[in-house]
Amino acid sequence: MPDSNLTADVSSVLHLGHAAMRDLVAALPVSALDWKPGQETNSIATLVVHALDAERHLTGVVADLALPRDREAAFRVEGLTGDELVTQIDAAERDVDGHLALVTGDRLAATIERPSRTATGAGWLVFVAAHSREHIGQASLTRQLAEQAGVDRLIG
Repeated sequence: MPDSNLTADVSSVLHLGHAAMRDLVAALPVSALDWKPGQETNSIATLVVHALDAERHLTGVVADLALPRDREAAFRVEGLTGDELVTQIDAAERDVDGHLALVTGDRLAATIERPSRTATGAGWLVFVAAHSREHIGQASLTRQLAEQAGVDRLIG
């Protein structure tokens, strides 16, 4: 039986993040979505796709699902439109809600080892919500930097 309080709270935080993502990408042209403020930085599209990929993957891990993943693919994203990103956001939200519905109390308490760290299932759910919000903040800042760099002619 899932811990309805924790999974509902994580779902709520992720839904708020998805709404912020939709607002961030909906009206932007591809050139703005793919713009990077410098070397070794990520575009808005990359940040959104990576956050969604991590949400799907980690909620799946906590739900004890074996899901295929190509983490690096999110960092090669180019050419997606705002509408295509909104479609991905909507699909990820449905997938994540489905994963959260499968999380049991035992999985929340279980110690789950990943290559980067070890945490309980509950700890991983808190992590994925924070991770997603971190990248939403980065994407928002990237949009502000794009506007300041003159990409706003493409945005406005």
